[in-house]
This record gives sequence, C-alpha cells and structure tokens, in this order.
Amino acid sequence: MHANKKMNIILTVLGLVSLALLAACDVPFTKEDPVVVSVGDAKLRESDIRRVAPEWDSWGDREKLTFLEHWIDEETIYQEAVANGVLKDETLQAQIQRTERKMTVDHFLQSFADTMMVGDAEKLDYYQAHQELFLRGQTMVTGALLYFKDWQSADLYYKGHKKLVYDSLPAEHYLVKRMEVFDSATVTPDSCMIPSIKDVELGKLSVMKVCGGALKMAVVVSRLDSADVLPYAEVAEDVAERAWVEHQKAVLSNLKKEWKKARPIFSQMNVFSEKDK
Repeated sequence: MHANKKMNIILTVLGLVSLALLAACDVPFTKEDPVVVSVGDAKLRESDIRRVAPEWDSWGDREKLTFLEHWIDEETIYQEAVANGVLKDETLQAQIQRTERKMTVDHFLQSFADTMMVGDAEKLDYYQAHQELFLRGQTMVTGALLYFKDWQSADLYYKGHKKLVYDSLPAEHYLVKRMEVFDSATVTPDSCMIPSIKDVELGKLSVMKVCGGALKMAVVVSRLDSADVLPYAEVAEDVAERAWVEHQKAVLSNLKKEWKKARPIFSQMNVFSEKDK
C-alpha cells in the first residue's frame, strides 16, 4: 500500500514538472501536429512520437510520462554536449559520417528490394536448378507386419501370396491373425523382420519367422530414399524465399554495374603489396 502511494506521488510530481516545462516553453500548439514537449529550440511533436513509438495509444500514463522524461533528459544532454563542442571532435564526425553513409545505402537498396517480385516460372526454374537443396534427407518406408496364430496358417498364406508384388498394403485375410501397418517410418519397425529399410526388397512378402515370440511376415510396399528430391508442393515456400534472395542478388548486382558505369572511377594509389600481385 505504502509503495503504491509513493509511486503515485512520484508520478504526480513528474507530471507537474512536465506540465511546468511545457508551460515554460511558450510554444504554439497546432491542431494538425501539436508540440508535446520541447527543450530549448528542440520540439517533440505528436507525429515524432507516433513515428518512434507506434504503440503510444496503448500505453498508460506512466509509460507515456517515462517516454517523455527520457526524451527531455536525452535532448538536454545532447544540447549540453553540442554547446561544449563535442560535434567538432574529428573521431565522432567520422563515426557519424560512416553511420549515415551505411544507413543511406541500406535504405536505398531496401527500397529496390521491397518492389522485387518473383514469378511462378522463376520459382520453378530455381527449384529445378537447385534440387540438391531440397532432398528428402531420410529414407522412409511404408508397409505392414503380418501376425499368424500358427505355422499352418502362415504357410498357407505364404504359398498363396509369395509371388505377388505389393504396391499397396495387403488386404485383410482370414489366415492373418493381426496386421500392424507402419507409414513413412524412418527406422525399421521390426529389426528382426526388416534389418535394414534401405536394403529390404520392395513389394515382396518376407518368409515367415518367429520374432519376439510371434510368428510374422513383413512387406514393404513403398520407399522414399533419402536422396529423393521432395515434391515442389512440399517445398514451395522454401523455394520462394530462396528464389527471391537469388533474384535480389542478381538484380542488385546488375544495378551496381550500371551505377558504376555512369560514374568515373579512378584508383591511382598502389594499395597492394608486391607479394599479393
């Protein structure tokens, strides 16, 4: 309770100080873009606040007051620094120029990047030319483990199905006690029946075997190898992003060449050592 009262008192005092500062400034408040606070000749207008703090309207009084107090403090110190000749410092001026140069270049290039569009044909061309970027990465198999109640049932079933080539899961059968399906498995579902998903014969019914105390057969009906290229539909978003980056690099490279051709560029200083020539 005491802490809340203390905080309210502080906020009230700060608010009065801010109002006093505003009154002392004697600056005109326009309806279009009012001055919210000023320090000396520097004015912080409503538009400045909304540009720096877009969330301004959602803030409470405490947050708004903290923001204004921070601006007043910073502007006061800045003006004091300028009055003391800080801007005449050569090192600082060089840093300011480098920062301004980089920000100008980045903003200018971004204005081009924001307007770049990549068409469907260009995306598809990129996908086809860079398929090594869209490999599946893992071998996946689909199939089934068939369980039998006895050797007689298993033997009858095997004799009637061993010559078939399965491209889909086996149908239910009265001789099969139970069937366990595995779909898109990246590891073997049963190391006894299928030691390796990469080497197992595709579409062929395995011979019967007792594994884990059960009589089983296995069949793998499809396999997607790790080196397979993923279908375009599955990677369309990734392709779009990569194609856009590639498109951006190509366009900016051409633009820089054009801009350099339009200007005389000379280099008369020997900046390379003899061993690097």
